[in-house]
Amino acid sequence: MLLFEVKKVLTKPLNKAALLILAAVFVIACVLTIRYVDYTDQDGNTVTGISAARNLREMKNQWAGDVTEEVIREAVRENAAINASDEALSEDITEQNKAYSKKQGFEDIREMLSMSFSGIKQYDYYTADALSEDEAAELYEQRIQSLKDYLDSGQVDFTENEKDYLLQKYEEFKTPVHYEYADGWMALMDSAYFITLTMILVLILGFLVSGIFSDEFAWKADAIFFSSRTGRGRAILAKMGAGLLIITVIYWGVILLFAGVVLAALGAGGGDCPVQIWNWYSIYNITYFQDYLLSAVGGYIGALFILILSMLASAGTHSTVFAITIPFALTCVTPFLGRVDMFSKPLRLFPDQLLQICANLRDFELYEIGGKVLRQVDVLIPMYLILAAAIFPFLYVVYRRTQVK
Repeated sequence: MLLFEVKKVLTKPLNKAALLILAAVFVIACVLTIRYVDYTDQDGNTVTGISAARNLREMKNQWAGDVTEEVIREAVRENAAINASDEALSEDITEQNKAYSKKQGFEDIREMLSMSFSGIKQYDYYTADALSEDEAAELYEQRIQSLKDYLDSGQVDFTENEKDYLLQKYEEFKTPVHYEYADGWMALMDSAYFITLTMILVLILGFLVSGIFSDEFAWKADAIFFSSRTGRGRAILAKMGAGLLIITVIYWGVILLFAGVVLAALGAGGGDCPVQIWNWYSIYNITYFQDYLLSAVGGYIGALFILILSMLASAGTHSTVFAITIPFALTCVTPFLGRVDMFSKPLRLFPDQLLQICANLRDFELYEIGGKVLRQVDVLIPMYLILAAAIFPFLYVVYRRTQVK
């Protein structure tokens, strides 16, 4: 019966069309993510995609290893020499691009310097150009000092416990930073396409499962369904299992295949580099590989909650249209409402935030519960895992009590 219910969902003409749309979105997301990586060649021309990744890998891996004080000093010397070249001083954009092309091997290290010494929320790309070797050597100490200055600026509303927590996370950050080419992971996790694909995936999954319980009424087959020997028992469990199976298989199939395609094209090296290489201010002391796992698992939990809620609406109202509005509201409407100051804080706890964990790693979003400070992800994942597990059995209860008209 389980496979029969799955077949009923996947063979509906509209659902087939939805899957084709998902396939098209998947291909577009892969192409755009691969093109996210760019490289400037020695002639000042910019290329993107696979060839760009190949050239960047060669340049960046010349600087691979721990970013020690000596490496930082060497990067500053190289940067100063390039800035003093005729190409860099030229007013011609192409000549300037030629100069920039020589920086690409250590550009991420240079960016860390600019972020540390600019100050939080005061980023200036050219800050690194003004640093001496001795100043730059204080990179890691300056990261902590920038946080202290930010917390003492009077522009934040953190409690003392939250301030102590932020400083603790910064001090726990392992230094010196391990560095190597990681642009495949950066494109995967730091571009907007992973989040966009995940949200569209949830919307299409919502379209697929929203009719699992209501279709019997739309097709006027409810009397037959509920009068069968297994109608209110195994058949309901089969529908629940079908919904869960469709969500799980399609979600993980898309998320894993997307990562596989992107990393195969751009390279999977650098997965053990910390996310701070591109998200220097992050309080999440994890690697890019761990970022992917956290985002994928968190996204799955968020998708489960949203889609179980949609199926519950389908079972309770017998309306496919109403059931579809739930994933739409939670993935499309709440992000826009979250831009309004008065809604921002509470909406940061809505399930759509689990679909964009990789972006939220950049934020200082904290919650103090019973004197214990927790990060946004630390709250969201267990909360919605428990809620999804609690709501799922209600599908059986609600649909079993349905009265045939």
